[in-house]
Amino acid sequence: MEVFEKVNLIIKKQKITKRAFSDILRALEPKLKITGEIPSENTIYSYLAGRISIPIELIPYIADALNITEQELFDITKKSRKKCFKYFLESADIEELEQFNSFITSQITNNVNINYGKIFMTSSSLTDNKIEKFMNLLEFAPQNFLDRVIKKLEEYRKISTEF
Repeated sequence: MEVFEKVNLIIKKQKITKRAFSDILRALEPKLKITGEIPSENTIYSYLAGRISIPIELIPYIADALNITEQELFDITKKSRKKCFKYFLESADIEELEQFNSFITSQITNNVNINYGKIFMTSSSLTDNKIEKFMNLLEFAPQNFLDRVIKKLEEYRKISTEF
């Protein structure tokens, strides 16, 4: 699917007119590198019709006008979303990660806290009963299993204390 087709599809899904989209886009005052001017309404209609290729410098403005990410104009497969998500987690600053964490934890109700891209059980999820049950079952675990559990728990502790 071409970018202009994707833009038209999103405009249609958002139930806005091409004129409204054009007005929103022009209000953002994107300047074309070739002319140094904001594209006219007719030029934007030509982009939407596929008669003129959309200049790359307009992509961020188009995404902003549609309230989507730039990536959504090109590819929204699960694989591409995973790549984008991974990039976000690796490059986001602390404020962005805290906002992300707040959003995710507001969506989850089963005592899991996603903290800076890593998942931790909250203290409320470890009831005394679960700890006691876990301790009672440890005597049946083979030594190599216990070694792996200890190693993994130490990794979790290290990760949780980094933030």
